[in-house]
Amino acid sequence: MKKETRLWIRRVIFLVLLAALGYSLYLVINPSTAQKPQVGQVAPDFQLKTLDGKEIKLSQLRGKAVMLNFWGTWCEPCRSEMPAMQSMYSKYKNKGFEILAINIAETDIAVSNFKEQYQLGFPILMDKSRDVVRLYKIKPLPSSVFIDPQGKVKNFIEGPLDTSQLELYINQILPR
Repeated sequence: MKKETRLWIRRVIFLVLLAALGYSLYLVINPSTAQKPQVGQVAPDFQLKTLDGKEIKLSQLRGKAVMLNFWGTWCEPCRSEMPAMQSMYSKYKNKGFEILAINIAETDIAVSNFKEQYQLGFPILMDKSRDVVRLYKIKPLPSSVFIDPQGKVKNFIEGPLDTSQLELYINQILPR
């Protein structure tokens, strides 16, 4: 084979490999190709630190009804639903209900000030590296995931919730 032909073959092989690598990276990075946890599916497990530094693992809450709420201090709809969440937490925390409010990549000071301002009593988890946001394929904030006592996703809600909506979703997952 001629030297020029071999050079062209190498270039084509290189370009094909480069295109395959690019496509593979696209599939990994593009969240639209991956699915959110589906209703009825076991909620993906994770472990995060609370604002107080305590480690919480989702699977340790089996047997309880759990609401995951993904939020940010800068998000106005997130701010608007916090009083309703606190009200429902106070009402149902002794009935097997837990809220894990997962903050998205903010400073401890900003979140601590927010917690104080809204007088929040439920655990606030710090997802500084956004691993759990990626795991759950969260897009808009706020987003909430309601998990039954068996650890299965019951509802996946995008957008803010008011007291009556929260109560409806919570009552669907409370332990019997």
